[in-house]
Amino acid sequence: SYEKAIKLAKDESNEIKNLKLEKDSNTIKIDDALDNFGYNLYDPQVLALMKLQKNDNLNSEKTERTEKYITEALSFKVKSIFTNINLMENDIELKKLQLDNSIKKRNIISLKLEYGMESQTNLTAKDIEIKQARKDLEALEKELEEQYIELNKLLGFDSFARYDIEKLNFNYSPINDTQEDIDFKVTRAISSDINIWGKEQQLDIQRIDVDFYALNYISGLPSNKQANPTPYKALDLDSKITSNEIEQAKEDLRKSVIDKYNSIKKLEIAYENTNLKLKELEEKKRILEVAIQAGTAINQDYNDLLLGINEVNNGIDKIKSQHALLVEMYNNPLLVGGNIN
Repeated sequence: SYEKAIKLAKDESNEIKNLKLEKDSNTIKIDDALDNFGYNLYDPQVLALMKLQKNDNLNSEKTERTEKYITEALSFKVKSIFTNINLMENDIELKKLQLDNSIKKRNIISLKLEYGMESQTNLTAKDIEIKQARKDLEALEKELEEQYIELNKLLGFDSFARYDIEKLNFNYSPINDTQEDIDFKVTRAISSDINIWGKEQQLDIQRIDVDFYALNYISGLPSNKQANPTPYKALDLDSKITSNEIEQAKEDLRKSVIDKYNSIKKLEIAYENTNLKLKELEEKKRILEVAIQAGTAINQDYNDLLLGINEVNNGIDKIKSQHALLVEMYNNPLLVGGNIN
């Protein structure tokens, strides 16, 4: 089941296992360093102490934020792979039906050719079509294999393990966010983003370097005896670079939120258009059923139409799935900056 797969993926994740180990290791290092430091304002250890105290405060929060992000990302990854497998299995089933239908048509053409009612050109064209369909089927089966291998890696299974997975059903629900709603999601995503948070903490530590240097300089300590040998201007520029990187990361995240909203709206248009096409085909099906009963249409035309309806329904399932995954990412501040794999 999907829930069981998520639990297995979390239990198997080395990233989650290493988080606690890294946290404990950092705590030991910080505690050890805090046991011995200088008291002179100009002592380089004072600067180191200030950084250590900052890192000590951040250690637990970093672990908590990172674990939450990894857990959310893993859950979504499993759902994405489950969805890919479900859709690929549908594609393979549809492709097999289409191939069988093409073979039946090919046999009819071959029979007609014997009586001079068809051309060799049409038979050759149908053979090429069947050959290509078989290649497409092989490609789909290969893609399905790759999805299982990726899922097995996440769950800690043997690469060649095969099993039935839960079929995920998605409800289609359009969204109609206002600009205010989108801006709120941008703000929430920025405050939740672990990379931006990490850059902000880096900037705070860089500013400690800058402030400490300035304080010592004002107190009369020459630059060649500073605790940090890096020139003041370089320290100041480094902090400005980090600040610019933060602003760029925020802008990139804002763009990601807006792009996802626009992609969702495009899918909703595609969903409506595809449903209109389905209604059109359903009406043709009704008319053709009447024609077959009256003897004015043949079963092959009906079979072709049924395959067309299956193909459209398959397309609707894909749109619904992609829409649901995008909406989940869009509404989750930890995932909105990522992509569907």
